[in-house]
Amino acid sequence: MWRLGLVVALAFATSASAHSGGLNSQGCHNNRKTGDYHCHRAAAPASQGPAVKLSRSGICHAKGSTYYNRTYTFTAYPSLAACQAAGGRLPRG
Repeated sequence: MWRLGLVVALAFATSASAHSGGLNSQGCHNNRKTGDYHCHRAAAPASQGPAVKLSRSGICHAKGSTYYNRTYTFTAYPSLAACQAAGGRLPRG
């Protein structure tokens, strides 16, 4: 009987820590509380992602840039101009 209780407890513990879903084909979604766009799966190839990612630190990363594929928590924009208009800045260098 205690084993059944253990199995049920583990099932609830696993489901409680899991994400409820709502992911797009790249494994990403918008966080409704913060407005961030982030991913739960491995990064998609650059050809499938947004044109520009605005990171939490306020930097606009365009496809092909050094940190584009390393930026997982971001807000997506169609262009660098749109990202900068939203308050983002270009990377230094």
